[in-house]
Amino acid sequence: MSAIAARKLYKHSGTGLIFRGALALLLALAVASLPVATVFALAYVFGIYAMTDGLANLAHYYYDPVRHSRWSMIGGIASVAVGLVAVSWPGIAVAALALLTGIWALALGITQIFIALEGRTTLRAWRSPALTGFVLIAFGILLLVNPGIGILALSGLLAAFTAVAGLLLVVSGFSMRRVAALRA
Repeated sequence: MSAIAARKLYKHSGTGLIFRGALALLLALAVASLPVATVFALAYVFGIYAMTDGLANLAHYYYDPVRHSRWSMIGGIASVAVGLVAVSWPGIAVAALALLTGIWALALGITQIFIALEGRTTLRAWRSPALTGFVLIAFGILLLVNPGIGILALSGLLAAFTAVAGLLLVVSGFSMRRVAALRA
């Protein structure tokens, strides 16, 4: 690869990373400033997905006579119904998601603690998995007791992750552009 081609590659790649990082930072700002809207948007996206999946399932039932299954039709109707509920009453979908996530975090936390206790005799760093388990249990209880706050916490985590990823992309982009300038 010639020096000119390498310089262009680094410069254009760096510009792309800066652009992606700026978009991520804008998304982080939007999520952080509108956490409730973000959560409801996820409910709508899920609802649209469920309805689309259900309609595809129903189409499969009617248009594939060889693999004609009643379960395909039942699954399609259930998916369309759940999608309609999610789009019509997004609060119900969000609460259900919060409760399901709470149960999952609670179960995962309990198993994490048992894993840590079993490894206590063989692992020197058994406290780390135990601490992880306690954090998961606390988060699960938070979601089960107050699903609204728990889901907003997830929205905050999404905003924080997106902001960090955006900043890292911007820094990487400027680093690549600096390499391109040095190769000039």
